[in-house]
Amino acid sequence: MAYLLAIEATGAVCGVALVQDGALAGAVRLAHGMNLSGSLLHGAEWLLGRRGLSLAQVDAFAVDVGPGAFTGLKIGVMLAKSWAHALGKPLVTVSAFEACAAQMPAGAPTLVALPARRDALYLQWLLPLDEGLPSPLSEPAFVVREALGEWLAHSAPETDALQAVGATHAREWLAPHLLRLHWRTLDAPPVEGVAQVGWHRLQAGETVHPFALVPLYIQPPSIHLKPSNTK
Repeated sequence: MAYLLAIEATGAVCGVALVQDGALAGAVRLAHGMNLSGSLLHGAEWLLGRRGLSLAQVDAFAVDVGPGAFTGLKIGVMLAKSWAHALGKPLVTVSAFEACAAQMPAGAPTLVALPARRDALYLQWLLPLDEGLPSPLSEPAFVVREALGEWLAHSAPETDALQAVGATHAREWLAPHLLRLHWRTLDAPPVEGVAQVGWHRLQAGETVHPFALVPLYIQPPSIHLKPSNTK
């Protein structure tokens, strides 16, 4: 038997999921408050304990690399990197966009809309598939509310069979621009999606060395250094 442990820590609800030979064996979701690292550790311990497993018996790890909350993203990535490095196990990465799209019906272009700043969203179009990884239809983007119409005009697939998944306020912002849209509300990327995509990526051999893992930061920096006038 082969086991993969998946971590989701980019949203307000964190999660840990266990995959056994490609099938979801269990998942834990926790509203972590101010104790994200503790919630992830206790969640993993409880989930593995129910199967009679130790962390050393996990064969691979998957982690959501964002975009998302900076602190949560950093904690989740560091935990997955530490486990993979200490135990000498493979590590795979999953974007928050992929995790969400993987939980949607296959075959319809899907817009994933995740919270960014108060006035902006993280956006990407993907095509969920029955088997394998969701296929990207656009590049990941950071889009302020005032620019949504322009971004959609250049990125939206030319079909009426569109669906979307994301935050409640994202639906309100996007509704004037996408009139016919099947919507699923998610408060945070689902750890089950991280597990599903992570397993497919592991089977494809798309692993990453823990020291080479780089989170998906697509929001522009909030602080800009002024150029120096010195010569």
